[in-house]
Amino acid sequence: MSGGTATRMADRNPYPPSAVAQLAAFGSSQFTIVTPPIRQAIAALDEYLNHRERADPSDPAPPGQVLAIVGDYGSGKTHLAAYLLRYAEERTGGAAQTLHLTAPPETFVDLYRTFVNKLQERRGIVDTRLRQYYADVVAQALRSSAVTAGLADRLAAGQVDPVGVVREFRLPENVFLQQLQERLRAITDDAAFSVALTLLLRGGFDEAVWAWFSGGEPSEVLRERGITTSLMGSETKALEAMAVFALLIGHGTNRFVVVIDELDQLITAAGRRADAIEAFKELLRVFAKSGTFLVLAGLPDLLDVLRRDVVDRFGTPVRMWKLTTADALEYVRARQGGGLAPFDEETVRFVVDTVDGSPRGVVTLLFHLWRRASGTGKPVTPTMVHEVARTIYDVADGERASSDIIQVLRGHGWEFIPDFQVGDTPESRVDFWVFMGGQESGCAILLTESLFTDADVDRLVERAQLVERLHQCEVVLVVLGRQLPERYQRRLTEAYHREPLRYDRRSFVDRFLVELKSIAANLSVPVDDQLPGALQQYLERFSRHQTRTQHTLAQLTGQVERALGELARIRSAPVRGTEPAGLPTSTADGQPGPAGLPAALPAPVAELFTDALTSVDIAAPMETVLRAAFDLSAATDNVRMVVRAGLPTDGVQLGAGVAALLTILVRAFGDAVAGWYRALGDDGTLSFAERENIVTLGQVFDAAYENLSVYRLDPVAELIGQARQAGVPGITAPRPPQVQDTLGGFGGRVGRTVLAGFNGGDR
Repeated sequence: MSGGTATRMADRNPYPPSAVAQLAAFGSSQFTIVTPPIRQAIAALDEYLNHRERADPSDPAPPGQVLAIVGDYGSGKTHLAAYLLRYAEERTGGAAQTLHLTAPPETFVDLYRTFVNKLQERRGIVDTRLRQYYADVVAQALRSSAVTAGLADRLAAGQVDPVGVVREFRLPENVFLQQLQERLRAITDDAAFSVALTLLLRGGFDEAVWAWFSGGEPSEVLRERGITTSLMGSETKALEAMAVFALLIGHGTNRFVVVIDELDQLITAAGRRADAIEAFKELLRVFAKSGTFLVLAGLPDLLDVLRRDVVDRFGTPVRMWKLTTADALEYVRARQGGGLAPFDEETVRFVVDTVDGSPRGVVTLLFHLWRRASGTGKPVTPTMVHEVARTIYDVADGERASSDIIQVLRGHGWEFIPDFQVGDTPESRVDFWVFMGGQESGCAILLTESLFTDADVDRLVERAQLVERLHQCEVVLVVLGRQLPERYQRRLTEAYHREPLRYDRRSFVDRFLVELKSIAANLSVPVDDQLPGALQQYLERFSRHQTRTQHTLAQLTGQVERALGELARIRSAPVRGTEPAGLPTSTADGQPGPAGLPAALPAPVAELFTDALTSVDIAAPMETVLRAAFDLSAATDNVRMVVRAGLPTDGVQLGAGVAALLTILVRAFGDAVAGWYRALGDDGTLSFAERENIVTLGQVFDAAYENLSVYRLDPVAELIGQARQAGVPGITAPRPPQVQDTLGGFGGRVGRTVLAGFNGGDR
């Protein structure tokens, strides 16, 4: 093995625990593998920056550019977008203004709200750009006379304030402001924008104008001047407002780089609203015309959902590539200071193949493999790669997939039986049987773990053939994990007569529902001409209920037999106490259990609940923000502005409600687990019923969690982030991706951790 042995490994894991891209400041330790898509994106940004540097300062709007970055989940889109922002800041010495937006999955109004909330942190930049813009208007008029040409040059160079010049020399202010309004008409015919910007120039109206920019209803002072409606009243108006700000910030030779991430969700939601797409098309035109470098990142579907005339406004799209083994080796050596241990070239190739070249998958696997190898002191092997991959992906995905499948079946009224035996052999078991078509037909749903070998595929092909021989049915294969090589996909498509569905929590429900509806249509049978329709449906329902009853009886028979054996053991055993013996009541470092959790939890279990409560905690940071707003001894005007702008919004209030529900849910689950411990005996073993109970508790949590709208936490996190930027130190807030990583499948993880702590076997 090159690079030494695992016994000389460093103590600190060189790989990030989360491969979800984070926006980092200067000096970031993130390492970027420069693949062809990244070179393409950097070249486009360099072209933009070079053009802006060479532009004539008198040109009011050197052209900008729109760049689309598309790729599957985990392909590195967000990482590349963040890298472009850092690159622009570093190359310009911080002169470039950069903005990263995560598109909300709803409307363009929500996108504008996210945009303007971030601009609240840069009101000084907006004011400076507005005065530069106004200075160009005044300078253009003054150049017509040799007497004032010198003053015009000073205005254009930013050496004097245009508002002061107009007032000092008693120049026709109304004429200049009218010319400013005429320029803005290139973006919008709504005079409200120019009126609002004019008020900013005159001074004394800042709070009223910014409250309106932030989505509030116009105050009386604005209504008196003709501003009568909110910017949040329509998607078109919200997008026009974004365009106006882009025109200001990207004015002249200024550089403005904006990223809109996860845009595909928003575009899909807006696809049925022709006016919204038309407004978005106009936004792209204005951003490019205003001299802004706009980056749009999303799934490959982004280019398919948008109309051709909209896509034509993009440059050549950047399509993310899968990592090669050479790319991964470069990354490993960069992270490990040139060495490979505990990996070698073969195991790195296995890592890349296992996750099909997904950058996020590669980083995640490297982190877990390093941790496992450092714990054992042994080098990483291909077998270890597969074991760790299944541990990371298959178990959690299996729990989520089952939950999603049940949600779809119940939500659309399909009768089904989980864990159904089509025949008498273990190979004939299917994860779900769905009644469709006639009395004897249906749909069998199979879940399988990641596929790594030809033997894995052979087993699935034989299973499909067996199920189809035993019963008239269609079979759907759901593949868990991250690996489904194309050669395997072709074989499985032939065996199952349809492409296997790879589980992905974001898109699986929609794809699964489409597949089921197609199968239901194929299996539909005409009603028997000899039977009235109602009677035919009754007989079909009766037959289905009879099948379900027989299946339930078969399951109960096994449970009764196990219960009788359990009863016999209990009768022969001594009377057990009600309190656990030697149960840890503190964390591993001897500290009391976490706030809100019972103390009687073993340290590994308590750690899980501590992480879960931390992931959804907004009470502490929100209290810090609100206390800062009341702090009269400090300069907290910016904090108060953040609170005034964000607290009244529906998004923040709904997000706070979801966070509170999540906290209550975790605490209730923790209490239930503690109660389960208290009910145990002291012989160090578990009965079948006790094992079943802890598993059931986890299933209850997971089912409840899946029904909560975690994405609504984003506005709360945005508000807390703005407060931090405004001067409130040491606060963080939960983000939906981190919450989903922590609480997705949390009930199952708790159950497995609990059971792992019992080594005495079953009673």
